[in-house]
Amino acid sequence: MRPETILKQPSEMLHRPVTFNGISTVTVLHSVDVAARGLVASVAELGVVPQLFADAVTLAISGGTDGERYLVTVIADDADGQRAETELEIAVIDMAWSMPDGGAPYLTIAEFIDRFTLEEVLVMTDTGKGWIDRGLLVGALVNAQAVADTHLAARYTVPLVEAPLIIKKIVGDLARADLYPRGAPDGVAAAAKVSMKMLERIQSGALPVPAATAPVAAPAQDDILISPGRRAYPDGLAGY
Repeated sequence: MRPETILKQPSEMLHRPVTFNGISTVTVLHSVDVAARGLVASVAELGVVPQLFADAVTLAISGGTDGERYLVTVIADDADGQRAETELEIAVIDMAWSMPDGGAPYLTIAEFIDRFTLEEVLVMTDTGKGWIDRGLLVGALVNAQAVADTHLAARYTVPLVEAPLIIKKIVGDLARADLYPRGAPDGVAAAAKVSMKMLERIQSGALPVPAATAPVAAPAQDDILISPGRRAYPDGLAGY
């Protein structure tokens, strides 16, 4: 059985409860081992501090190197001396990104991975090193959000203060297709086409976007009336 994969930012501190198959309560914490996969050079240590309280184990997880994946193996005993083992894979990635103008993302890296699974994101972005190429992923998200904003701007003020789920879906589908440089699989390409159609309908006004704000109309200018008037001296100053 493959270990559960947990995403973690390098500076983040996680507190993760651990469950074991075969035992429901933990009396003795036998060991906690951490092994880096060796995907990046100069790997920093992943700190894992176990805490046993009320017959349950929680791991305090800190540190790690961006792009690296760590296998954490925990072995514990119950009151009858029955031993059980569980494994977690900690994938460390810097998930912060912003648009070139500093704008907030409509879809975070964590949300993108949650939508399409870590395994697929690895396939889409791995350049042969076995880890997510963050530059490729952020580039695809930037492009997708720019396309979305171009269409949204016809009806709404962009960037959106908060992206509704429909916009998150559109950005995710477009970025996902963009990450297949040699052509997206049929299902991926079809989803991107549907999302582009949605953007076109949003642009035309046929598909309203919930929670989006329409642009403030420019203040109306007072009409200026021009009268042809008349000459003050109809006789053209004759005999002056």
